[in-house]
Amino acid sequence: MIGVVHCECFLPDCYSLKEKRSILQSLITRARRLNISISEMDHQDVWQRTSLSIACINNSRKVIEKELAHALKMIDGSEGLECHSVQYEWL
Repeated sequence: MIGVVHCECFLPDCYSLKEKRSILQSLITRARRLNISISEMDHQDVWQRTSLSIACINNSRKVIEKELAHALKMIDGSEGLECHSVQYEWL
């Protein structure tokens, strides 16, 4: 089973692509310890907006939900990053 979360995020304090990359790289580095894959999917050339997708693969939906919830909590706790919409997808 595959679980995917799509997040539309706002970076209110970013004023350059360099600042945006710094915040996202920090988040991606911290997410490496989880059993997920995370990537910026859209708005790469926009300073204050990003679209992140997080995927997890496991044979148990409960485990996937736990990992994705942990990843969303990590995004919510990230300084300078506000998640505005979250959409789940199950494959």
